[in-house]
Amino acid sequence: MGFSLWNIFKAGLLFTNSILILHRKRFLARHGLDDVNNMGCDPSERPFQVQAIGLLQAVQYLKLPVIAANALTIVFELLLGGG
Repeated sequence: MGFSLWNIFKAGLLFTNSILILHRKRFLARHGLDDVNNMGCDPSERPFQVQAIGLLQAVQYLKLPVIAANALTIVFELLLGGG
């Protein structure tokens, strides 16, 4: 697996898919990452956790584009042969 733009795109897509499958109530709430208001402390005390919550909430808007990107990636890999 070489270092190319296609492989960087696929790695980013895999990372985005892994964030999308995290369930808010079952997994994220257990770790305090479901909502900024449910942190139990002042958000300015934990800026990294607030940024992580913001990322997790922002990625939820990318569901349809990620599905389309997954489909295109599968088609390209089938046609061009992944390797």
